[in-house]
Amino acid sequence: MTIHRKAAASALAIAALLISAVGAHGKPAIADPLVRADTSFSRFALNQVTDPKVIGRLVNEQDCTETAIDCEWQDSAGVRHIIFGEAVAIKIINAAEVGNRDIAALNIGTARARPEVMARVRAFLPEIAIDCLEPGQAGEGDGISSCGGSFKPDGWIKLLFGPDNRLTFVRIDAFQGN
Repeated sequence: MTIHRKAAASALAIAALLISAVGAHGKPAIADPLVRADTSFSRFALNQVTDPKVIGRLVNEQDCTETAIDCEWQDSAGVRHIIFGEAVAIKIINAAEVGNRDIAALNIGTARARPEVMARVRAFLPEIAIDCLEPGQAGEGDGISSCGGSFKPDGWIKLLFGPDNRLTFVRIDAFQGN
C-alpha cells in the first residue's frame, strides 16, 4: 500500500469514527440512552430540581404554589413537564397540540404513522428493547395501542397510537410511580 493509500484509509477510518459519534442532527451522540432520550424532549433534565416557572406556562391547574404532580408546565416546544417534589419527573407531548411540526423527542420528527415513528425511535435508542401492545392489550382505551421500553436502572418511555395507528402521545418518566 502506498503512503497516499494508507493516509486515505486512515482518514476514512477517522471519518467513520466521527460519524458514529455524531447524532442525526450533526450533534455529538449521547452515550447514555436515558440521557439521550431525556435531552431529546427538552433541556429541563429529569430528576433535576427545576423552578417550574422557568419551563414555561402552567397549563392545567389554577393554583400550583405548592408544586404538585397534577400541575403541568409547558415549554415553548409544546412539551409538558410534571414536577414531583421539586424535580422534573415526567415529560409529555400531545401530538395533536404539536400538529405537523417536528417532534425532537426520540427523533420522531414529522413522522406520525406508527411504523415510521417506531422505526425512528428504535434507530434513536437501539440499546432499548421496545415492545408494543395492540388495542385491547394495552389497557389505554378503545382502539389505543401502546409501545414502550425501560431504561436501566430506572425510567421508561411510552408512545400511544390511536385507532388510525397515528401517534397521539409521547412520554418519558424518570421512575416508575405507584
